[in-house]
Amino acid sequence: MITTVTSNPAIDRTIIVEDLKLGYVNRVIRTRVDAGGKGINVAKNLKNFGDDVIALGFIGPNAKYIIDCLEDEGIKTDFVKIKNETRTNIKISDISRMEVTDLNEYGPHVSEEEIELLKKSICKYAKESKVLVLSGSLPQGVPKTFYKDIIREVKSGDLKIILDADKEAFLYGIEEKPYMIKPNVQELEDAVGKKLESLEEVIEEGKKLKDSGIEIVAISMGGRGSIIITKEGIYRVKPVKVEVKGTVGAGDAFVAGFAHGIYKRLPIEETIKIAAALSTSVVMKEGTRAGTLDEVNILKDKIEIERIER
Repeated sequence: MITTVTSNPAIDRTIIVEDLKLGYVNRVIRTRVDAGGKGINVAKNLKNFGDDVIALGFIGPNAKYIIDCLEDEGIKTDFVKIKNETRTNIKISDISRMEVTDLNEYGPHVSEEEIELLKKSICKYAKESKVLVLSGSLPQGVPKTFYKDIIREVKSGDLKIILDADKEAFLYGIEEKPYMIKPNVQELEDAVGKKLESLEEVIEEGKKLKDSGIEIVAISMGGRGSIIITKEGIYRVKPVKVEVKGTVGAGDAFVAGFAHGIYKRLPIEETIKIAAALSTSVVMKEGTRAGTLDEVNILKDKIEIERIER
């Protein structure tokens, strides 16, 4: 089983407009609402691959919609119900400029009792899982060491832990050496405390994290593709040119591809191709919709991987 944790889920409302003008009345072409949050996005992609996955996290009284959406897709859930409301994130997609503007709320305040309930739930499901995905921001009231504490508590030789977070949650989390991390360049810069001007600098800092005890360091670089640093070697994944309709959830799809490959014990290059193809399929969609196995099979052959070092 694969367990995903979304401590700060969201109701994602995507608004499609044309030629957005700030300070004026704009007509909405169409809207869509999705169950959002990084771990939830990971779970949706994994389900489309037929993997056994369960989604955990906090859920407010206004967000039964999220549970209903996931269960309608056949995804098991066991969220901790909290007193305060789940956040709503607004995505404004301007189709004339091919730009997406995100308006993300911080999230609810979570009590100590609610935090302990989620910790116990994660520990329970971690014992039954091969892969644990910890991803996304932390809501108010949750200590910045939350992911670090979880990793230390559940870490074992059999469980592969993937961390995809930012700021202090990421910095503390990597101290416990999860199996895999997926920072973007900005998050990597924050971790090392300096600007990384060149690809060589990005690779060098990524290698240091791998050498510290993290098995897979996957660095996403947006339109420049990604760098994957493993014990098997260093790989550069070149981006595929497609029509981009939205970037929300692309990184989560990338994580899902790795979670699937790790779960199925696939070769690293096959896993990288699946992750890149899945991420590419997601940017071709509006909203935060998951990729499908058919889409990945079509896109996989277009993924170019350059092996930089052995």
